[in-house]
Amino acid sequence: MKDYVGASAYFDLDLRSGVIMDVQKFPEMRKPSYKIQVDFGPAIGKLWSSAQITNYPRHDLIGRKVVGAINLGDKTLPTGFISQFLVLGALDPDGTVRLLELPEGVLPGSLVA
Repeated sequence: MKDYVGASAYFDLDLRSGVIMDVQKFPEMRKPSYKIQVDFGPAIGKLWSSAQITNYPRHDLIGRKVVGAINLGDKTLPTGFISQFLVLGALDPDGTVRLLELPEGVLPGSLVA
C-alpha cells in the first residue's frame, strides 16, 4: 500500500475517457511499447502517449475505449517522442498492463470520477 496522500491529490487529476485512434510500433523503447493516439472528444482533442501494452495486438486496440490522465504534463522520451497523457490500467504481478474497461455509451472526453 502506498502512503496516504489525501483526496485532493486524486481530485487534482483530470481523468478522461477516450478512444484509441492509432497504434504505432515503438521499437526504439527499452521495454516493448506502442505509440498510441487517443481521441478525448471535442473539448480536448487527440493526444499521443507511449504505452507498454504490447500484450494487446495493435488491431484490437483501434476503437477501444480507455481512461487517460491528461494533466500530468508532457514527457519527452529519450527518442524525442512527446507523451501527452498516461493511459490507465491494472498491473498483473508480472507487470503486464490490463487496460481499464468502460461501459458502452461513455462518450470520449467524459470525466472519470
